Amino acid sequence: MKSLQIFHPRPAPKARPTEIFYDRQSYCAFPHVIQLEGEELLIAFRQAPKAEIVKHSHPRSVITVIRSYNHGETWETEGATQLAAGGGQELGLIYLGKGKVGGALAAHEIVPVNEAQRAGFSHANKLEYPSSIMGTYWCWSDNSGLIWRLENATLVSDTMVPCAPPVKLHDGTLIIPAYCAIGRSKVSSAVLYRSEDEGKSWSDMTVIARGRPSARGYGEPALMELEPGHILCLLRTGGERIFWQNESFDNGNTWTAPRPTHILSGTCPRLLMLQDGRLLLTYGRRFDPYGIYASLSEDDGKSWSETCWLLRKARDGDLGYTSSIQLDSGRIFTTSYAKNAGGTTGIIGIFWDLP
Repeated sequence: MKSLQIFHPRPAPKARPTEIFYDRQSYCAFPHVIQLEGEELLIAFRQAPKAEIVKHSHPRSVITVIRSYNHGETWETEGATQLAAGGGQELGLIYLGKGKVGGALAAHEIVPVNEAQRAGFSHANKLEYPSSIMGTYWCWSDNSGLIWRLENATLVSDTMVPCAPPVKLHDGTLIIPAYCAIGRSKVSSAVLYRSEDEGKSWSDMTVIARGRPSARGYGEPALMELEPGHILCLLRTGGERIFWQNESFDNGNTWTAPRPTHILSGTCPRLLMLQDGRLLLTYGRRFDPYGIYASLSEDDGKSWSETCWLLRKARDGDLGYTSSIQLDSGRIFTTSYAKNAGGTTGIIGIFWDLP
């Protein structure tokens, strides 16, 4: 596999980093950004109390939603909305028009350490709080993400975890990618769920890539419809640390066998179709040299540029989970999470030009 791990980084053209949200008492991660109407942007991210050791679970973990009215130049952090109290992990956003914002929520049930037995939770990982996966929820707001009503949530799966944002296909079908172990297997598989009634009901899972103990697990799938019915999937793997990919030619019902790319990362891949027809892949690199990077494809993901573009350097591997939009000017705005100079983990943004 070493021959696949090509790495030729160059600085992204006219990259300008910004700090969006940092709080010395909080650990913030997993941002998703969307554009609403005009210059209005929305970001959702996980916010939890800061701990000595980074925790993926906390009884006071929530999803925080903030907005910008000027294409991300400034953010209304004092007027933040919050949802999924007590176990909100990630909310992948999609804008459906006319003020309706949807999201794939990854949620957990979490209790204090001394209450694990009464809650019926195992506590095998002593570095984390006792927790259980609540699963995948479809949530929505009818007023541009200002209010997220409790009744505006539908359970999609009580076992799988979403990561990338939902996708709306050309025929109007909504699909949510997710991942977790299937059946008795302890190896992660990538799956999707679909809705043909705007999120009112969801199908059983369709397997995108099945993990096997004798091979590898597949997690954190990111989907992009290239043409009607033709969907590309990028996948995070475990020990190999490179992205794999596969595709479907029938609206995600069946999938080709995954194949490796040359891109070494360690965190979730994220995709964006550009105005000029190229495909953008952004990701965090959790290996030296650490940073937020981008790669481009001119052939719908059949191959990826050997040159990758450094958007922002980082001090260590506590970073990644990017999300990008293309602004009206053609510039790209990419958000991610990373530590600042003081060692606090928070949400960053990078404005940059395409090469």
